[in-house]
Amino acid sequence: MSTKTLILPSTYPSHLSPSNLASHHRLRAKANITLHIVSLITSLTSISLFSAAIPRWNANFFHNSGPNRGDWTDGISLGPLCFAFAYHTIVLIYGLIRRQRRATGSSFSPSRRSLTIHTATSVLVMTSLAPCLFIAGYGSLFRFWQPAMRTQSGVVVCNLLNVFARGCEPVLYIVGSLQIAGIVFGALLWTLHLTLVLLSLRDLRRHKLVKQLQREKLAHYENAGWRRASDRQNLTARSSSGNPQVSHQTPRQHLDAPPQARLKTNSRPTSRPHSHENGVSPDAQRR
Repeated sequence: MSTKTLILPSTYPSHLSPSNLASHHRLRAKANITLHIVSLITSLTSISLFSAAIPRWNANFFHNSGPNRGDWTDGISLGPLCFAFAYHTIVLIYGLIRRQRRATGSSFSPSRRSLTIHTATSVLVMTSLAPCLFIAGYGSLFRFWQPAMRTQSGVVVCNLLNVFARGCEPVLYIVGSLQIAGIVFGALLWTLHLTLVLLSLRDLRRHKLVKQLQREKLAHYENAGWRRASDRQNLTARSSSGNPQVSHQTPRQHLDAPPQARLKTNSRPTSRPHSHENGVSPDAQRR
């Protein structure tokens, strides 16, 4: 009598099937590349704006407090911005090389290590850029903008009342405009990195889920293979001894058992003949 082992269907959810995973992977790759390109352009624009504001600020103004009399409030933002620019450049170059490798036939899937590196880098950019942009905004010149006070004849007189007016101090407004634009693009870069962090965390979760399902699938088929092997041994033992009762063992129980017990796992002693009620067998009574 043959036995059948139930093989469960695939335990992967529908959104984690191989075809769906491939399509989702392509969409996520395109979205990540687009975000990195936009972040690269945004960081380069912010660097250019702050770099244009610093020399004009140093030529006309100075700080009364701080580590330097120059425009250190804008210069401090160049650190995380340059780091973000270098990071996005490296990611795009590496992505281009990876696409060429895929075109030649080698496949690539993001590993847990690469996803962790991307997440940590984006978090580092966010945590360092936010206070730098706050300092740049606190030490900027657009805070001193004020409307011009005109006389009764409508003329703007450059006196103490109009010391920060556009007509009397145009450099103040030029530098302030550059600082505002640099801060705005820096805030946009921070938002883009927040999006990259969320996508990386989502990919890490999907990667962990897929690995867990693969381990469960492998364990299921290993147990199914042990059951089929045990059933074949039970059929052999049943045909040789005529005993219908057969014991089953899990792979771990089979490996933990001693060698002699492994050999006797699938065999049981045949039933002993029943004795008579008086303790004497029927053969002895005939005698």
